[in-house]
Amino acid sequence: MERAEGQKIVGVMGSGMIGTDPYAENAWSGSSRFFFAECARQGVLHRAFGVEVPASRKLPLMLRNFSPDRALWRRKFYLDTRYYDALSRELASQLGADDRRHTVLQIGGIYNLRASLGKGRLVSYHDGNLAQAMKSPQFARNVSQRRVQKALDFEREVYRNIDVVFTMSEYLKTSFVEDFGVDASRVENIGAGINLESFPAAPVNKDYDSKKLLFVGADFTRKGGPDLLKAFQKVRLRHPSAELHIIGPRELSIPAEVSAGVVNVGFLSKKDPDQRRRFEQIVAQSSLYVMPSIYEPFGIAPLEAMSNQIPAVLSNAWAFPEMVTPGVNGELVKTGDVDDMAEKIIALLDDPARLEAMGLAARTMVQGRFTWEAVVNKMRRKLSV
Repeated sequence: MERAEGQKIVGVMGSGMIGTDPYAENAWSGSSRFFFAECARQGVLHRAFGVEVPASRKLPLMLRNFSPDRALWRRKFYLDTRYYDALSRELASQLGADDRRHTVLQIGGIYNLRASLGKGRLVSYHDGNLAQAMKSPQFARNVSQRRVQKALDFEREVYRNIDVVFTMSEYLKTSFVEDFGVDASRVENIGAGINLESFPAAPVNKDYDSKKLLFVGADFTRKGGPDLLKAFQKVRLRHPSAELHIIGPRELSIPAEVSAGVVNVGFLSKKDPDQRRRFEQIVAQSSLYVMPSIYEPFGIAPLEAMSNQIPAVLSNAWAFPEMVTPGVNGELVKTGDVDDMAEKIIALLDDPARLEAMGLAARTMVQGRFTWEAVVNKMRRKLSV
């Protein structure tokens, strides 16, 4: 792909679902600010911005999708292609003449910018897509099939008009080819990086016999939390001193029958120095990370744990097999299989020396493959920027 003289990247994103500030802590699950910061560091970022539909146009759309069930209301709204059209117009209105001479990179597939860009180069970057999201047990099944199909058709049209579709994983690359009919030559897996300001220092004298398990994730149910609680009680029959530390959910009610040994830490902000120190202390004391997601677009949190020399037990699905090599840097478990999870956790806790070797392998793997520097380098090679 030929490079236009002086061409750089203009990053665009929007909506309450993805985020409206590319540099916000939680925008696009925290990834956009690290991605665009690395683009800037490498000198290939012209600018990055986000938008939301003005309230005068957004409110009528929200009212048209109203439901007493707030979760259903949210899902209906974020599947409304009229909202996608409004976002597309808002983004197009913010693209100046100087922006249009560069490559426009959009985060996600809910805006169609081809008409406004003409022949300008348009690419996208994704951690998931609607076809894969529909496989989640939490996907709103009571949304009409017609609405879902319209949203799928919108995405298909977006991808048809995009020059290069970048993905975070091979599993997702396959989805774009098989679910949306995108030619494989236009889909490139560039991976993702860990969302940390710097790569963690290697731990000194880490205790792999601590029997402290770590779970990080705000969406406790989607990330397999209920199954983990059940499996953990089986683990405690063999290892009564084991603890499970849960970080992320702002609100979580744990049934008494599965609460033994569980420490519900709650949400910790990396921006708050005290909360950040507490998070780092828990990570330093943890010997095993467990996240048996029932659906996962990608999964940055396990990689961050692995960068801290903690092996991971993850579902044998989604992009996780690209992160974990069983027996080398962690284990993969059957999705929803509590017994399989418990057995593999017990076997790992039985052998601290094996955990240590796996932790070292995990750290090496992340350092070599999952950094934002590596991601941007791959993108630049594909785009010749």
